[in-house]
Amino acid sequence: MSLPELSIKRPVFATVLLAALILMGIVNYGKMNVDEMPDTSLPYVSVSITYEGAQPDQVDAQVTQKVEEAVGEARGVKHIESTSREGEAEINVEFNFGVDPAAAAQEVRDKVSAIRGELPDTVKEPVISRFDMNAQPVVSIAITSDTASLREISIFVEDVLKPRLQKINGVGQVNISGRQEREIQLLLDQEKLNTFGLAVADIAQQLKVVNQDVPAGKLQDKSQQLSVRTAGDFKSVQQFDSVIVGTRDNTPIYFWQVGTAKDTIKDITTTARYDGKTAIGIAIGKQSGGNAVKVATAVKQELEQLKKELPAGMEIQLVRDDAQRVAESIREVWFDLIIGSVFAVIIVFWFLGDWRSTVISALAIPASIASTFLFMKVAGFSINSMSLLGLSLSVGLLIDDAIVVIENIIRHRNMGKDAKQAAIDGTKEIALAVMATTFTVAAVFLPVGFMSGIDGQMFKEFGLSIAFAVLVSLFVSFTLTPMMAALYLPVGEPAMPRCLQKAWHRWQDGFDRVTAWYGRTLRFLLQGHRGHVLAAALALFLLSLCIFPFLGSTFMPSTDQAQFTAKVQAPSDSTVEAVDQQSAELTAVLQQIPEVRHVYATTANREHNLFVQLVPKKERSRTQKEIIADVRQRFNKIPGVRADFVESDDKPIAISITGPSQAELVPLAEQVQQELEKVPGVQDIASTYHAGLPNLNLQINENRASDLGISSNAIGTTLQTVLSGTTVGKFSDKDERVDIRLRLADDARNRPDMLRKVYVPSERQIEGRAMLVPLSQAAGWQYTTSASDVRRYDCQKEIRLSANVEGTSMGEANEAFFAKMETMQVPPGYRVGQAGAGNDMDDSFANMAMALAMAVAFIFMILAAQFESYSEPFAIMFSLPLAMIGALAGLFLAGSELSLVSLIGIMMLMGLVTKNAILLIDFAKQRIQAGIPCKEALAEAGCIRLRPILMTSIAMIFGMLPIALGLGPGAEARAPMAHAIIGGVLTSTLLTLVVVPTIYDLIHQWRNHA
Repeated sequence: MSLPELSIKRPVFATVLLAALILMGIVNYGKMNVDEMPDTSLPYVSVSITYEGAQPDQVDAQVTQKVEEAVGEARGVKHIESTSREGEAEINVEFNFGVDPAAAAQEVRDKVSAIRGELPDTVKEPVISRFDMNAQPVVSIAITSDTASLREISIFVEDVLKPRLQKINGVGQVNISGRQEREIQLLLDQEKLNTFGLAVADIAQQLKVVNQDVPAGKLQDKSQQLSVRTAGDFKSVQQFDSVIVGTRDNTPIYFWQVGTAKDTIKDITTTARYDGKTAIGIAIGKQSGGNAVKVATAVKQELEQLKKELPAGMEIQLVRDDAQRVAESIREVWFDLIIGSVFAVIIVFWFLGDWRSTVISALAIPASIASTFLFMKVAGFSINSMSLLGLSLSVGLLIDDAIVVIENIIRHRNMGKDAKQAAIDGTKEIALAVMATTFTVAAVFLPVGFMSGIDGQMFKEFGLSIAFAVLVSLFVSFTLTPMMAALYLPVGEPAMPRCLQKAWHRWQDGFDRVTAWYGRTLRFLLQGHRGHVLAAALALFLLSLCIFPFLGSTFMPSTDQAQFTAKVQAPSDSTVEAVDQQSAELTAVLQQIPEVRHVYATTANREHNLFVQLVPKKERSRTQKEIIADVRQRFNKIPGVRADFVESDDKPIAISITGPSQAELVPLAEQVQQELEKVPGVQDIASTYHAGLPNLNLQINENRASDLGISSNAIGTTLQTVLSGTTVGKFSDKDERVDIRLRLADDARNRPDMLRKVYVPSERQIEGRAMLVPLSQAAGWQYTTSASDVRRYDCQKEIRLSANVEGTSMGEANEAFFAKMETMQVPPGYRVGQAGAGNDMDDSFANMAMALAMAVAFIFMILAAQFESYSEPFAIMFSLPLAMIGALAGLFLAGSELSLVSLIGIMMLMGLVTKNAILLIDFAKQRIQAGIPCKEALAEAGCIRLRPILMTSIAMIFGMLPIALGLGPGAEARAPMAHAIIGGVLTSTLLTLVVVPTIYDLIHQWRNHA
């Protein structure tokens, strides 16, 4: 007994089976993770190392390169990126797909531990974490107050807020900007030191010794045990004044005689402002592989609790919220899905003219979608824009099988058969064709599910969700549809509201005339004009290929997310205070733009990072790109300000210049940048190389230093202490542990001539003490400039250029640029190559080409198996190039570019457009087997199958219409797929009705004469 017969004869069994699938799907939907996109993040492990006082090139040579060599030996490493800045090194290790992030982090930790002894002694313990330092935060907040000071806010952040956020599962990096950290500073007077003949190193050593709480052991008798310790920790700042730092002529020298103890704050290196107000900013990132929405939601829930515990006057401002943005995007996709379903059902209703048959067909949509969530949960998928987009685009497909089945059942009812027999015969007659059409769609997405790289991860959930859904819809059309048709579909006049009956009858009469005209035309063309048909189809296909050069190409379409980032590099010699003041001025400029809702500005490493939040897309007349152009024009009027705008995670153009020497790399990068500036449409060019960091380089006279007994280590240690300061211990204040820093007083550190007053201890001794030698006798100094940071990529020095495009595409800009590079002489050992999205685009397009070829092969195999022929499927396969005509035309007319999204749409077309040809050829074969001549069988099949072909195609087009319009948030990323599919379905449907019968007639004739 076939499945349709079983469902018709046992309707309760069929209903219960489907109800179970739907119920399990609904339950599992609530358990699935929600995210904006499928997880495409590679496993990242970041190593952060602090080396206070060191210049970028020192950090690079003494720390970064050693760590890179060590972690490069870890298994599965794909790329290593590093940045060496003043006083810190950041190494970002990217692993291949499939590597366990926890295992990768542990292996990196082991590799770094193995070389810990090779790093400088003053380097702090490396911090190793599972997150991408370059990734955008999932939540950013700003804490402001009209009454509390920044120090008070900082205490709350450090003691309460940060620990509460770090304990949230999935939270990775927590970066704080603008905080003020407490520090005990012991400020030395260089002239007094010289007067007493004291060395800075000796004072540092003495302070480390006296301020210690050392466990001494235990005292024990028969009745009790006592722990003994030397309580050396100071309890007040004033106690430092009484520390003996040396003796002269048996007279003690106290610290108060050579310096001042001060309870103050650390040097400020970062600032934050929210809408111009001074703030403390916190950026929360997720761990590698974590779910951004889940992390963001958990953070917001914790913030709601924290708001109840805020000290009076403080406010928490939510600056960036990925969860809300993702929720809006998901809501928009659901809206598209529902509206598309409604459109599809209306089209079916108008074609069938009966609300009962329409309802029976339409039930396939919710039943299939709900059941699909069960399979998605089992496969480990999430609710995201891509998986829901797959369901949205498949709305027309989900109702297709039911439409074809119900339409054929109605045809058999009109032959006079009773309800059950008509349902059995109608379903049985069309079963093989429906199965073939469904399996071809599912087969198209099998290669997508097994693609590698970012594109494979991106579209795995999209493709397999569609495959799940159409297979479930096939099951529904063989169970629920014939069962309900047998029970609730009476024969006779269609059930149509009276107000629509007259219009519908006129429509029916018109459609019958079109069907008759189509039959006559097809017979005419098959008689003696087959060559003309094929020539016209070939001409249209070749003409459509001419559209390619006008489309442009990009990796992913840009979207209007109602937010963007503007980065501005401050002058290299700017102080933190000057940079903060400029940040306030830039914020004021942005706030003059009416579409700007909030501005969150942070500064670090002399760079402004302005996160701009716009009013929602629907509430403004200008696009995000137009607003950015306005901001760019306003910023360009400010002397010395050139902004770098980023709309998403990365800019579309990225050029990597790598080589062994920074000195050679800089002029090469400048030359490359000049060529990039000449490319039309390229703007906002930014370089990772920032020159002009002022340095005062000490040049040690080795011979003289040797004569005086001075080592370079003694010079370096002394200068590091007097300038940057040396941490000589911790000060305990209740539960707080505060750094104690020894350095020169502020006024002495502001003057370069103070170096002449610095004395360095010699290895030679006078009267039992180290001889002190003026620094000027062993070294000279000169002013120079250097890069503010040193970047490396895969163990090579790197300068990376990035840019936006306007009026051109990423592919066109890259093509024009690298054409210029072919004429440029690049020194041996150096390389100018594509990076970022450009590399991803090339890899993705290559993967898509392979997947497309495999999809076509799978379609052919399924058709060959169905028709038990290797030649007949070629007639159906000719519908594929016919779809390309409309796909390219649709992209061109809609102004869309070739991208990963539009290519997936074209791949989806390969499965969709064969449906119509299968319906046509399958019925024609049945008529031929009944003894009807081939040409007449094809004409008869065309007339009978015209209604279901047009019905399914138009339902599919209208089902995708909301996506194609791209009105909601993030819709620009989805629209190109619908543009390609709608165009392809249109041309393929119209041309399939003529070209496929012509090809089949030729094949049939060739086989009969063979």
